[in-house]
Amino acid sequence: MSHQPDAPSPDRLFIGDAVPSAAAPAGPLVPGLHLGRPLCRAMLHRALCGLSPAADPAWPAQSASREVWLIDPGFADWPLDDAAVLTALTAWLRQRGRGLRLLGCDFQTAERCHPKFARWRRDWAHAIEAWRPAEGGLQPGLRGLWAAGVGLQWLDAPDWRMRCVTDAVHLRAAQAQIADFLQRCEPTWPPTTLGL
Repeated sequence: MSHQPDAPSPDRLFIGDAVPSAAAPAGPLVPGLHLGRPLCRAMLHRALCGLSPAADPAWPAQSASREVWLIDPGFADWPLDDAAVLTALTAWLRQRGRGLRLLGCDFQTAERCHPKFARWRRDWAHAIEAWRPAEGGLQPGLRGLWAAGVGLQWLDAPDWRMRCVTDAVHLRAAQAQIADFLQRCEPTWPPTTLGL
């Protein structure tokens, strides 16, 4: 009789781990404060997968987003290499006029932690922009995922606290903050590197 290792428990997921579908909350994301690594990673996974036009029809606003912002210093803790996330992003970007915007400080970390995402991104370079602050770091309060109808504001990485917001006032304020902060940013992370 062979012994099969137990599946990782949700509290033992690590950077680069696939998020089990059972860990992702069913249906729309629930507004409010959420705590813990497994729940926060599952929420990011659910929000990214929710961009797909084939996602849950109970919350179409997310898949109707024309622009999605992912904001993080290095994206190490994001489920960007997950096959379901890449499939959903591909389906979302295939729709006309969609754009994925990344705002971070260290895209080498993103490339190292998410090699599948980095390769996938090259094929979609026409629809993906990467930005970094010209000076200093990210503005507090912007870290997270921002799309039409939903925002996941990452409040505290070490303690894994994330706020899900769905009210239009808060989302418009976040969009205004992003637009303002973008004035102090510059393009970065080219899809290909030219060399001699």
